[in-house]
Amino acid sequence: MNNRKKVRKIAECGVLMSLALALSFVKIYSFPQGGSISLDSLPLLLIAARYGFKTGSLCGFGFGILKLGNGATFLKLLQYLFDYPLAFACLGIAGLIKWDTPLKAISATTLANLVRLHIHVIAGIIFFYEEEKNFNVASISSSYIYNCGYLIPETIICAVIVWLIASKHRNLCSQQI
Repeated sequence: MNNRKKVRKIAECGVLMSLALALSFVKIYSFPQGGSISLDSLPLLLIAARYGFKTGSLCGFGFGILKLGNGATFLKLLQYLFDYPLAFACLGIAGLIKWDTPLKAISATTLANLVRLHIHVIAGIIFFYEEEKNFNVASISSSYIYNCGYLIPETIICAVIVWLIASKHRNLCSQQI
């Protein structure tokens, strides 16, 4: 990769990560017990579509670290790692599927968010364990219910948007590797 392409890649990733951070403050819906529906994952998914798994995961991980200084809540470092850097790094999985059709874009988005869901659930289990000092089926089911409450609607909204992007603006999600 020549220097011009490297600079473009770094600039695009920086702009999209900044957009993701800005979108994290725009809540479509905030739940009373915490958590919210936002579109912060959309720019990270586009990074994965354009530059692949490795770059998408690295930028997602970086975004998770940026969240630490911007409203991340956690009890233990391990919970933070799962809930933010590792969960958002999973969005890089969307880069494993080439977004050359709208259906593939939706599949990539859904797969990445499904893996992200399980990482958030692990963070929730850590949270419940720290709160109650007890690990049981209720902590697992509570974590799934809580995380599905915001992640399913967020995934559906992102899937509709990536379908539109892949249908009408294919160049925005074409591989740049």
